[in-house]
Amino acid sequence: MLEAEDESGQRLGIEELKDQLLLLLFAGHETLTSALASFCLLLAQHPEVKAKARCEQAQFQTAELSLESLKQMTYLDSVLKEVLRLIAPVGGGFRKVAKTCELGEYTLPEGWTVLYSINLTHLDSEIFPNPERFEPERFRDRSPEPFSYLPCGGGVRECLGKEFARLEMKLFAAQLLRQYDWELLPNQDLELKTIPTPRPKDGLKVRIWELE
Repeated sequence: MLEAEDESGQRLGIEELKDQLLLLLFAGHETLTSALASFCLLLAQHPEVKAKARCEQAQFQTAELSLESLKQMTYLDSVLKEVLRLIAPVGGGFRKVAKTCELGEYTLPEGWTVLYSINLTHLDSEIFPNPERFEPERFRDRSPEPFSYLPCGGGVRECLGKEFARLEMKLFAAQLLRQYDWELLPNQDLELKTIPTPRPKDGLKVRIWELE
């Protein structure tokens, strides 16, 4: 980035470089680690889901992890989608109104900045029945309507790295389920703090051990 030039030969200023580095650290690392911590938390709290996910992994235990084998892990895919629905790494996003428009009973003037809520959308009972419940099966036989499920945003400003992040999540989850087990340690506050990304107030304290 220090050496990059645009078509006019201009380079990024120091403030622009700072912004880009913060964006790289937040979007490329902070959100992923938050999602992986949520995966560990929710599966520890729902051992029946963890058992089903581990049972699926047993079918691929002798297979090398590859794009093809990962695609066949359909239950794990549903689990990860439900993790991102219930505890989205980012709570919402900002957009600028390009042209005055109507939204229901409201007029949104051109130039206004609006906030869309990922969390509130994912917890809408008209879209997801029993939204507070952790149910990976809700993704087994249906695909959400457009813009009803948006852990990575939506539209032309959707996260560019979403597919890479999902691949990283699935690789981590598959390896963890195959090789290790874990449980939550007692006497910790698991209430989520959401700034900058969701995480338990006391961190996430677990006991982890290698499977035989």
